[in-house]
Amino acid sequence: MKCNIDIIIEGLLADLSPRQRDVIIGRFGLETGDPMTLAAIGDKYNVTRERIRQVEALALTQIKPGFEKGELAKVVAFIYDHLTTFHGVRSNADLKNDFQDSLFSSTPATYENKVAFIMEGSGRFSFHPEDNDFNAFWYLTKENITKADEVIERIYQNIKNRKSEVLSSNQFEVVFSDAKNGFHYSDTLVTNYLGISKKFAHNVYNDFGLSEWSEIVPKTSRDWAYLVLRKNGKPLHFIELTERINEIRPNKKTNAQTVHNELIKDDRFVLVGRGTYGLKEFNIMAGTAREVITQVLKKNGPQTSRNLIKLVLEERMFKENTLILNLQDKKYFQRNIEGKYQIREA
Repeated sequence: MKCNIDIIIEGLLADLSPRQRDVIIGRFGLETGDPMTLAAIGDKYNVTRERIRQVEALALTQIKPGFEKGELAKVVAFIYDHLTTFHGVRSNADLKNDFQDSLFSSTPATYENKVAFIMEGSGRFSFHPEDNDFNAFWYLTKENITKADEVIERIYQNIKNRKSEVLSSNQFEVVFSDAKNGFHYSDTLVTNYLGISKKFAHNVYNDFGLSEWSEIVPKTSRDWAYLVLRKNGKPLHFIELTERINEIRPNKKTNAQTVHNELIKDDRFVLVGRGTYGLKEFNIMAGTAREVITQVLKKNGPQTSRNLIKLVLEERMFKENTLILNLQDKKYFQRNIEGKYQIREA
């Protein structure tokens, strides 16, 4: 359906007294987009907040029959049917987007307020405000919330110990299916419940996961450094790493020295060169060129110059000249009778 909710609301409020109309408009933010408190409206009329509450209640009772007839009744039925397709719960943000092409207003700043007024005024919908666990959402019955809680907890339990799998895939059918236990939800239903719960989130790279995971909701400079290095897939100098963090970290500037200090303290990070760090999970050989050459020789035994350089470059990126110069250091390396390099014996 397509409907101008401005015209419908204007007609609904037409029979109210000027004060009743003003109170309803103020309380729901129908003209400004910013709902007023009872106290603020009371100050405007020099009466108590309790008096304004009474005026509001009487006005809502007076206009209640208007929600059950004409075009407005069709709008309420449309919203109800839409919510039913989402098992009776839908986040406030998602509902706003859902109705953009159906219910329109000439004042976008007040659009959400007007839809909320229709839903609340009809008495057929209930609103759950944002709290620590949920984003703001609308629902039809308490049973719908109970079902949502059940599904959200099932999804949470299903993925909390599967971090590596979840972070490597945004495909809901992979993440949220468990056929062995008879557990499967459609993408639409899963997405709907994810929009309600604060247990889940996407990071700046649009990776999906649990809000409690630092890869999804990084809080410290250390978290951000890990996330950026993980997405980069190869080592970075701490100054460049800091610059990349500052490009994506919202509302806070990260200091390069702070990042460097965090990299030193956390064994997830590996120093691979002067000021350059990678992640241990990259399976990078740590150390200077000499130290890496030593590790390669210990692992593979004596090697020709060409083969040794090839093996070292498979582990780390160095300039060939750097490796050749290090091999000339007779304090650490020597050639055996076959002309192969080996670690100098003490």
